[in-house]
Amino acid sequence: MRFWPKHWFSWEQKKNDLNDEIEAHLRIAVKERMERGESQDEAKAAAMREIGNSALVADVTRGKWGWQRVEHLAQDVRYALRQLIKSPGYAAALVATLTLGLGSVIAMLAIVDSVLIRPVALPHSDQLVLVYAEGQRDGTRFSQYSLSFGQTEQMRKSVGAFASVACYNTLVKPTRALDGTRIGLTVATTPQLFDLLGAHPEMGRLMQAGDADAPLAVVSDAFWRERLHADPKAIGMAIVVAGKTRTVIGVLPKGFSFPQGVGGPVVYLPVSLSTKSDVATEIELDSGTVLARVKDGVSIQQARQEAQAFFANTNPDAATKHNVLRVVPYRDFVTGDVQKPLWALLGAVAVLLLIACANAANLQIGRAASRMEEMKIRSALGASFVRLTQQLLAESLLVSFAGAALGGGIAWIAVAFVRKAYGDQFARFDELAVRPEAIAGGVLLAVAVGIAATLAPMVSVRRQTRAQGASVGTRTSTRTGRLPGILVSLQVALTCVLLATCGLFARTFQALEEVKLGFDPHGITTLVLMPESQHQEPEVSRQIDSRLLQRFAGLPGVESVTLQSSLPFSNFNMSMDGTTDVEGRAWQQGDEAFYSLVSTDFVRTSGIRLLRGRGLSPQDETGGGPVTVLVNEAFAQKYFAGRNPIGAWLKFHRERGDKDADIPFLQSMNVVGVVENELQGGDLGAPFQPMVYIDYLQLPKESFLGEVMSMSAQFAVRSNLSKGALATELREAAKQEAPQMAELSLGKMDEAIANSLNQRRLALRLAGGFGVVALVLSAVGIYGVLAYAVTLRRKEIGVRMALGASRQRVTGLVLRQAGAMVLFGLVPGLAGAWAAGHAVRSFLFGVKSLDPATLAAVACVLLVISVAAALVPALRAAMVNPIEALRFE
Repeated sequence: MRFWPKHWFSWEQKKNDLNDEIEAHLRIAVKERMERGESQDEAKAAAMREIGNSALVADVTRGKWGWQRVEHLAQDVRYALRQLIKSPGYAAALVATLTLGLGSVIAMLAIVDSVLIRPVALPHSDQLVLVYAEGQRDGTRFSQYSLSFGQTEQMRKSVGAFASVACYNTLVKPTRALDGTRIGLTVATTPQLFDLLGAHPEMGRLMQAGDADAPLAVVSDAFWRERLHADPKAIGMAIVVAGKTRTVIGVLPKGFSFPQGVGGPVVYLPVSLSTKSDVATEIELDSGTVLARVKDGVSIQQARQEAQAFFANTNPDAATKHNVLRVVPYRDFVTGDVQKPLWALLGAVAVLLLIACANAANLQIGRAASRMEEMKIRSALGASFVRLTQQLLAESLLVSFAGAALGGGIAWIAVAFVRKAYGDQFARFDELAVRPEAIAGGVLLAVAVGIAATLAPMVSVRRQTRAQGASVGTRTSTRTGRLPGILVSLQVALTCVLLATCGLFARTFQALEEVKLGFDPHGITTLVLMPESQHQEPEVSRQIDSRLLQRFAGLPGVESVTLQSSLPFSNFNMSMDGTTDVEGRAWQQGDEAFYSLVSTDFVRTSGIRLLRGRGLSPQDETGGGPVTVLVNEAFAQKYFAGRNPIGAWLKFHRERGDKDADIPFLQSMNVVGVVENELQGGDLGAPFQPMVYIDYLQLPKESFLGEVMSMSAQFAVRSNLSKGALATELREAAKQEAPQMAELSLGKMDEAIANSLNQRRLALRLAGGFGVVALVLSAVGIYGVLAYAVTLRRKEIGVRMALGASRQRVTGLVLRQAGAMVLFGLVPGLAGAWAAGHAVRSFLFGVKSLDPATLAAVACVLLVISVAAALVPALRAAMVNPIEALRFE
């Protein structure tokens, strides 16, 4: 049984009624003439001459009804389907071209929509802003700092542009629950945070204004399920966070995630708004990230101005030093690291779509040329140019929609792969999905591509159908033959831009992999431990660290082991910066250095080169002398230019100019050696900083640095054992020697270095994929245009060969045509590649935006691919039989 719209029956009925009416008029006319004495045949012929073309009469009459365009469209769609089925090779090539182009665009649109455009999964997230202070330090470098909890409370009461203000701080702390002690994420926050975020409890209640300083906790759904075993009686249960007992008062609903990108177990603790001066305050921190919700009808610019005025009035000293209060949308803060790369990749995929569109236009130009006789006949029979155009558009749009549908499927697979591979590495990548908005964008682009690809064939059809005589037709064909070559040159130029950008990314990636680390990461395993009690006595921590050093060093397969507070590429780097007084040198603004606490086997374990002097020695720890330190090359060059640093004395201040500036945190430090520059942090492209390496176990008991070091114990172990075997040994030794220490992380250092390149690796893979697709499309375009040109010039080639042209000469003729198209595309392509390199220069490292080697390599690749694509049409031209070609013509 078939179901049709109701109006379809009325339309068909009206058509049948019209035909019956015309037939009735014809019968009446025949009858009248027969009554006047004419024969039946004479009467019928005369009646038909009187009525005229009955089909045309019916067509004109139906045109007055208003549904004829729909009927023509349906006819065109059916005809287009039949034509595509008759030409499967052409249809497959065109659909594949558009599938690659539209699929890539839909995939990037889905990623950009999910990460950068869609609101953060919080109520009215467009009103959420992040507030922090920023200023210029030393006249050259910008610095940022967070506002204190007390300042946040004042801002909440004083800044009217904000409906709510909260402050939070994320820390990793050991937490003991039903499944034992594990290191987990804690969020210390003011009570207003949950109201600001619009969160509601799944169980119990959330923090309230009177909960500051209270020993309570709110846990995430993941914490409740994983660590409290989804106990329905979890409310009122006690957990221990950093040695302090907390009572669980609430469980957040499933799906609530804050901070964004944190999907694991989280504990939320109230912060104290009071100011303390003991060690606990330094460890707990009294400042954090400020989050605010802007009132309805208030712009972010207005909120920024009002907050800046409050900041300057309440804290003139800080406002002078940090003279700008930044108020940025929370979404921009969450996605700040990936915004520019994603927009750059979206631009790259737009270039790819232009290449696909040019290729589709070339295919359709060839298709229109092969059907030109049909178009002339239809035009001669009365078909208007609009009618012919509609038929071409129907065929083009059918192919475009097919490409969009298949491209949407490819995009869905690609986005699912990216989400699975990088969902836990980049902000909001766990939310990646191909949503209706991306599909709608793909459909609109499919319509635009279908129309754009039809423009050139439409112009050709209009010229040909108006042409009179063979000479004009030949001239028009020559004009039409130039356009495919122009489009191929455009493809080559755009492909050159994509390949050059991809080459710059590849050179950058290679340069980062080959960057000078200053140490040997191969064979090093890092282990970070944290005491269950955050306020463990520094002397106790020192004893535990000494026992663990000795135990780890005695394990089979371990070559050496060291403590190091600033482990490179570690998630828990504890290097400290501060001003430095150097013996024999007047202190100057900007005299700062980074300080790392190490043990005596630091040089041997890290693989760092000792350039001058000696390394740290166990005798230094037992001799009772001054604290011995090592400095790196950057420190020696900055502070000892032209002098020997060995034997010099240093003093370390946390920040010069404060009221305690005359009481250094550490004085009488004696430089005993200079080591090679060592890369710190997790950025391979970062410059080397002046570093001072202090023997941790030689520090005075009352040293502030020793108190900081007691927060964690970070070990680097050099061993030839496998990762699994060494991890088992280290964990067993730590459990026996320090059962009160919980494991924060354990992993290979070379794996951490490789993971630090994940963002650039993803960008390189996506850009490389787009470049390969562009190269394939350009090769197909060159092949198609040359094959079409050989077909058009078959008679000419036959004449040339009949007049004595060799097959080699004919092959060279086709190859020269390919070379001309490529060279005409390379010139603007190389200029565009330079512009693209300049646009992405902030992503580059170790390579200039105008890199001659990259541009030369791209040009060579394009030339080789072009010759390969042109070789088949060239050989086909060389195999033309002149007698058959002339006989065919």
